[in-house]
Amino acid sequence: MEPNNQRIRVLVADDSPTALLSVCRYLDFAGEFDLIGTATDGADLLERTKLLRPDLVLSDLSMPRINGLEATIELRRLFPELRILIFSGLNGLSLRDECMRCGANGFVEKSQMPEQLMEEIRTLFPGKQSLQ
Repeated sequence: MEPNNQRIRVLVADDSPTALLSVCRYLDFAGEFDLIGTATDGADLLERTKLLRPDLVLSDLSMPRINGLEATIELRRLFPELRILIFSGLNGLSLRDECMRCGANGFVEKSQMPEQLMEEIRTLFPGKQSLQ
């Protein structure tokens, strides 16, 4: 885990330009993160993660080419220490459970963002005083 004085390096993936912009704006507004890149599908997410090595990946569940679950399985295999949060417009405990089985560290319903997103991030980075 990175030292407390470093900002969390985040890569965001969503095939919806509006949702992608919304998440990126929120992260920028929060002022606690370094947004190091974006991806518009799961294949792009995999490539950018390999290249940019983020601390945290925020990924939509439903994306073209490779969906969020398939990308999570591969990311977990390649980068066991990487923290991955999946978000979706869909909801339900069974969906959350499936995301966790595939290797995600958390799941956020889009209807619960941004508050739930920050709660999940705080859980994943408990030593980050600036997130408190």
